[in-house]
Amino acid sequence: MTITEYLGRQPKKILMILGSLLIVMVSASDYLTHTRYVLEFSPFYLVPISFFSWFIGKRSGIALAVMSVIVGLGIRLSHSPGIIPYWNALVWFALYVSSTMMVVQLKRLYEHERQLSHIDPLTKIANRRALFEAAAQARSFSDRQNVPISIAYLDIDGFKQLNDRHGHSTGDRILALAAASVKKALRPTDVVARVGGDEFTVLLPDTDRETAAQVINRVRLELARVMEESGWQVTFSSGIATFFPPLGSVAEMIKSADKEMYAAKRMGKNRIKNDHMTSVQSALLSGNPAQHRS
Repeated sequence: MTITEYLGRQPKKILMILGSLLIVMVSASDYLTHTRYVLEFSPFYLVPISFFSWFIGKRSGIALAVMSVIVGLGIRLSHSPGIIPYWNALVWFALYVSSTMMVVQLKRLYEHERQLSHIDPLTKIANRRALFEAAAQARSFSDRQNVPISIAYLDIDGFKQLNDRHGHSTGDRILALAAASVKKALRPTDVVARVGGDEFTVLLPDTDRETAAQVINRVRLELARVMEESGWQVTFSSGIATFFPPLGSVAEMIKSADKEMYAAKRMGKNRIKNDHMTSVQSALLSGNPAQHRS
């Protein structure tokens, strides 16, 4: 995680405090250097201005630019009266405001590119990278709050044969339709991602085994309805894995759900397999707390 991403996740109140500390430090340094060493410190106001522009917003950046000009002008007028400090203030104002606009535009481009890097271009849902980031956050929450987490793996039955028979354009339409249907049937807290050609992973935070089965069954019914209405005889196999803290890695959890999905295919396809539990859960259900995780 970069420092920008870390700061971007902090509450606005914390960011305001950090930005205010920056402007106080720069103003104090400007006063000391100008009164004692006659050094030009005005460019350093760009640091807090850029901070506010990026993390708080354009209006805050412009407001801080105006305040920085006023502070800098006041410091210089107290020691160098005349018209020159006013002309300098106009130059600073133009510099600070233009910098604010550039920082705001750069953030928009950054967020746009970051969003594209987390979205599957065909289905318009999350990709593998976005899934792993969301799963890491959900895993951390589960460990802290001691709540379960479930992951489901969905695969289109016979997708290769469907592609060979009807062409890749038809396959792409079915993938996009399936992704939209899964997303529609999920809860707001759930995340669906395309992780392979015809494979989807569903992250179900704070969800036990029974609730996960209900959610994925709703997904399966929605997929069946949409495919029937569209005239496609397409079925899906699903595997669900539920985990209780202490949790393994995200990759291990996804792999367990993948195994459940392949077990559903071996059982005849077009079904949900939901037998996987961590040994912590098995021990709780069997009354044997000494059992170790598999």
